Amino acid sequence: MRTTELTISQLGPKGDGISMGPEGRVFVERSAPGDRLMATVRRDPQGLLRAEPVELLTPSAHRQTPPCPHYEQCGNCTLQHLDEKFYRAWKTFLVRDALRKVGLQPLRWLETAFVPPGTRRRATFTAVKQGSQVKVGFYQRRSQDVTDIQSCLVSDPELLVVQKALGRTLSPMLRAEQPLDIFLQKTLEGIDMVVTGAIGKSGQPDRAVAAGLGSLMQGTPVVRVSWRPLEGETARVLCGAKAVHAQFGALKVPLPPAAFMQPTPEGEAALVAAVLKALPDGGMYADLFSGCGTFAGPMLEKGSVDAFEAVPGAVNALFSSSRGTRLKVFRRDLFNNPLRRDEINRFDAVVFDPPRAGCEAQAYEMARSKARVLIAVSCNPATFARDARILVDGGYWLRSIQIIDQFAWSHHVEVVGVFTKDKRAPQRSGSSSY
Repeated sequence: MRTTELTISQLGPKGDGISMGPEGRVFVERSAPGDRLMATVRRDPQGLLRAEPVELLTPSAHRQTPPCPHYEQCGNCTLQHLDEKFYRAWKTFLVRDALRKVGLQPLRWLETAFVPPGTRRRATFTAVKQGSQVKVGFYQRRSQDVTDIQSCLVSDPELLVVQKALGRTLSPMLRAEQPLDIFLQKTLEGIDMVVTGAIGKSGQPDRAVAAGLGSLMQGTPVVRVSWRPLEGETARVLCGAKAVHAQFGALKVPLPPAAFMQPTPEGEAALVAAVLKALPDGGMYADLFSGCGTFAGPMLEKGSVDAFEAVPGAVNALFSSSRGTRLKVFRRDLFNNPLRRDEINRFDAVVFDPPRAGCEAQAYEMARSKARVLIAVSCNPATFARDARILVDGGYWLRSIQIIDQFAWSHHVEVVGVFTKDKRAPQRSGSSSY
């Protein structure tokens, strides 16, 4: 570890400032282009050079005072120190730069949609008991320490009503120094809550624990409480409503505990609007990585939909709401068993919204298909660009890009890309696999 003077020249794709030195790139969190600072530099376990600021010598012209009082300790928001003009321009640059790196340029850039803070309808808080004190908040950056927050500028206020009640409720159930994760999500009926981790004397909820957690439904918007031992395992409902729901177009879908929904209603509305605008009228559509039906439900307004999803809870939820509609639901792992091009050829349009890893194998099959329209929804510009390159090399035009920022003050951003296959193939750069 050494202390040295650094000058930040740019922001990396995860929002870290980058200083170029004799040893290569040095990453500095919560810095801005133009900052000159003294910092301690170390090499992290992945071999990257990272620096911790000691003194800000000359601040960047793009800096502002972070609006959140917890900004220096909380590990969630990472870009509140950037002024709004620079922040918005950088979000757009993230997508443009990812496409530039694979040699792509859409025929049209649509206006970026920015979702305001205070609208996040889901959040995961961490509760930990240290002595007689219970902290309920978020992990500090690059740390296992928890910041006990009193406010959160990005979250829906109803989530914070529950967060403030958690410490008192959980105190007798927490095991010393063993953190619990508490997932909260706002649904049509109220807040759905899922507790993850060891709880109570035995590490699993007994009657006393279930009753204590159930008490949250008195005086807070919580309507259902579930528990699971580990992240990713199926949660079982302990108390409250048998079902909570989300409305996706004409579909009222019963949500399993910890179901995935878009983080903000406004962001979801913008994504759905972008998809529907690009969808041809009156056809057969496929919705790949459909989840609980965020896009499949609204797509039914225009035609029939085949939805494909691997997660059993999401498949069951969507299937239960499909009766009497033009929706068919299929359980299928599209990573290991992507739709073949002959299957895709049945559809007039395909919508696909994969996880952050993208869908490389599925992209190769779509690239070989005859589907007239492909509509990509992605939360990762890098994997979106990779998959877009595959589609363009297969003969598709990248018609348009719309950026939707529903992750205020973070490096995350959503992209909607529209691809069409016309008689005249797009001009390509580089070699093709087809």
